[in-house]
Amino acid sequence: MNIYECEELFKKLNPGKKVSLELDEKCHRTHEIIYTDGNPNPVHHIESTQVKVSIEGQESFYVPILPHRECCDWELMKNILNEKMRKF
Repeated sequence: MNIYECEELFKKLNPGKKVSLELDEKCHRTHEIIYTDGNPNPVHHIESTQVKVSIEGQESFYVPILPHRECCDWELMKNILNEKMRKF
């Protein structure tokens, strides 16, 4: 199931409750940095294979999904990598 099907499913299963999905750091599978002529491009990719589901009145949980790619800018990618290096 993809991220959009996942959102639709949990909204149908929980009518009248607020359902939100988040692709947090734990959801990320790959970070793809794209370079052109040795310099980073303005746009990069983050691929996630799970999504954090939050339903009003319940604890959040993670659900596996088909790979979902999002674009992000260079500043966000640098921040993600810097945070990862601090933990390393």
